Amino acid sequence: MNPAGSDGRRDGDDRRVPWALRRGVSVAVTTGAIVAAAAVVLAVWLTRSSETVSSYPVGLQGVVPAPDAQVPRQTPVGVRVDPGWEPTLVIDGVSIPLGQLDAGTTQLGEYFFAPGEGKVISQLRSGKICAVVRAAPVTALEAPDLVYEWCFVTF
Repeated sequence: MNPAGSDGRRDGDDRRVPWALRRGVSVAVTTGAIVAAAAVVLAVWLTRSSETVSSYPVGLQGVVPAPDAQVPRQTPVGVRVDPGWEPTLVIDGVSIPLGQLDAGTTQLGEYFFAPGEGKVISQLRSGKICAVVRAAPVTALEAPDLVYEWCFVTF
């Protein structure tokens, strides 16, 4: 007579071993989880440790629109500077008064000009537009002035 019962279990063995605890399965699942976690940690470490090289001079965080961008003629034009810098902006040869750089949050260093009625530029012309930002340090007087020029295309 066969010592195994009709359900395939040996006599006296009333427990069934779950598939996750069978020899080899739990080792493979644990190893896979460790490898996946290590891959995630490595990916995060590689992306965070890579330094992005900025083409902007010290004190300038960014410009809007981006260099060589294609944008509508009503697009605001401006800069983001580090705290302690006061910019002047020239768009397509027109000097923008500081009082009209009001489309950004100046407390955060955002100075944007939005073309419109009653402003020095009511609407940007179509085609290639170049802008120049000159900024002088207000707090760190030993730092040199920054000058940056970029161009974009309006349609």
